[in-house]
Amino acid sequence: MLASDSPTASRQTSGAVELYAPTDWFDLVADSDEASARERCADLINRSYPEHDPSLRADLTAALMEWRRILRERGLITYGLVCVPEEDGGPAVWQILASVVEVPTAGTDVNLSEIMVRLLGEELEGRQVYTESYPTRMGLGLGVISQPVMSPEGELTLFPTQEQEMVAETSAVGRIGLAISLSCPPGGGRALLVVGNCLDAEQVVPLAGVVALIAGNSFFAESVEGTTGLEVQDMGQGE
Repeated sequence: MLASDSPTASRQTSGAVELYAPTDWFDLVADSDEASARERCADLINRSYPEHDPSLRADLTAALMEWRRILRERGLITYGLVCVPEEDGGPAVWQILASVVEVPTAGTDVNLSEIMVRLLGEELEGRQVYTESYPTRMGLGLGVISQPVMSPEGELTLFPTQEQEMVAETSAVGRIGLAISLSCPPGGGRALLVVGNCLDAEQVVPLAGVVALIAGNSFFAESVEGTTGLEVQDMGQGE
């Protein structure tokens, strides 16, 4: 069991998540021990940038550790990094994160689309997005696929309108891929939110497949007496 002692997670809920996730990615928040986490981050940076100056690699490791601290304080239970070099079929750079969120308890009337809008702060209706409801191990699931665009002013729109899509196609405006899945019991309560993004927007469909697998097959285990925060068990599945 990999324990998450995030202060945020401890305040909000306690329990265990049986997380259906890959085992061959780099999970930034997996280690609860600071020293172990720093050693693993340093190893990743040293192998990624072997030709760079040691002082720069130390700075990169420190930056990665600071990002880890922020993620854990915000209650993330996993933050996976997938990097595939060009010679191995890439390039691909994906980030996949998961957190536990609360959804209204409303019997069988849980509206996942409405909950998704509340969580993300942007409307889905009338936007250039693909949504699909699907059964999950917890009961209900909703997947969203989008290609967010960056405006000339530098503002990122998660779910662009048709007009914004047309601007992106005819200009040098940046674009990424975004895949989101939300899974929860029919009666609401705790839900698992899994979000993935990729630098190459055209890779969003295979990314969405991994995100949906994680959300669809993970589930909340019974609370363990004496547990502090969330415990996360990697099921060793996925890609």
